Amino acid sequence: MRGGRLILLGLLVLLTLTGCRSPAGPRTFEHEAFTFVIPAGWKTKAEVFGRSASTGEEYYGLGVREMVTIQYPARRGRGEAFFAVASSPLAEGESLESRFAQAYEGAVPEIRDAVQRPFEQGELSGYEMTYLRPWGEPWWQFRDIWVERDGVVYVLSFHTDPGDFESYSGTFQEILESFRFRD
Repeated sequence: MRGGRLILLGLLVLLTLTGCRSPAGPRTFEHEAFTFVIPAGWKTKAEVFGRSASTGEEYYGLGVREMVTIQYPARRGRGEAFFAVASSPLAEGESLESRFAQAYEGAVPEIRDAVQRPFEQGELSGYEMTYLRPWGEPWWQFRDIWVERDGVVYVLSFHTDPGDFESYSGTFQEILESFRFRD
């Protein structure tokens, strides 16, 4: 009888410990053009909203189309932090630099506190823009990184409430460091 209780207690402890783990640990998002690591607790827009979540939508008026968006927490309509990859082919004779500059000229809604700089990290190089903009009711803080690969512009975009941006910066950096183009 005592042995049965110990086994039962052991199973109870094991189930409790297993139940405390995050159901969505870090995992790799794979696209034919790129990969990146989705942090624990984050989910894709499709996972949060179901199959009805569409990609290919215009991404915040920047002239690129959304490919994937992940968010934390993974609750419908209640995300606090977001990362998206959006893209668009470059037109003939167009450069990454001109496309980047054009995206923010006359932005609607208007952006403020914009800081533009070159971006360089590992194999990625291009341009970076950080700024505030209203979208819907609240203001959001964005960090957009523009890179080009094989005639296609990719925007790696992070955004959250301005007051929370710093607290998510480490996670944003981890996502960015894991981003890789496929050969």
